[in-house]
Amino acid sequence: MLREARTIAAVALAVVVTGSACTRIEYTISKVPFLAYMRDAPSFDPYEATRPAPPGAVPFSSPAGETLPLIEPVDSVLVNFGNGPNGTNPFPVDSAFTALGRTMYETHCSVCHGPGGLGGTTGSIVQKDASEVRYPFPPPNLTLPLTVNRTDGYIYGVIWVGRGLMPAYGPRITHRERWAIVHYVRQLQAVAAQQPGGGN
Repeated sequence: MLREARTIAAVALAVVVTGSACTRIEYTISKVPFLAYMRDAPSFDPYEATRPAPPGAVPFSSPAGETLPLIEPVDSVLVNFGNGPNGTNPFPVDSAFTALGRTMYETHCSVCHGPGGLGGTTGSIVQKDASEVRYPFPPPNLTLPLTVNRTDGYIYGVIWVGRGLMPAYGPRITHRERWAIVHYVRQLQAVAAQQPGGGN
């Protein structure tokens, strides 16, 4: 134990003294087994999940929950999906499920659509003025009639396979989590409708 403490102290002193040689020192430290645990520890990278099944595969079970046959990310197909047998939210509205939806929305959707679903420049990734180098296309407002009048299944489908400039979040968000986001988006729409000028 004393020897390990001395090693750590020597390494810390070397880091302070050399400063710019940190990369070399970190590489050397990674060779010491008890100091390299974090480098070798099993972990998922951000957004990493198990690979989805290849197209045409017949699923038996999935760690991501229910698996539906893939659909095309085009408006007419999304409308048909939303009106079809898989387009109805199978999960009841309750506080725990809506809380899951909020967590998923804030993790994956808020950066573009903003915390209140108002789109435009409310998302943190969206360019606010010409001096910023960010995503230049304002995402849609999820509280306007166009989205409010969409079916739950349509919104689920857009989250799942994407549409237009929006990427597919299917590999990152499970079946249950997508439906939870739909519930939360409906809640954001209800809140926006209570505001002055809401629903316009």
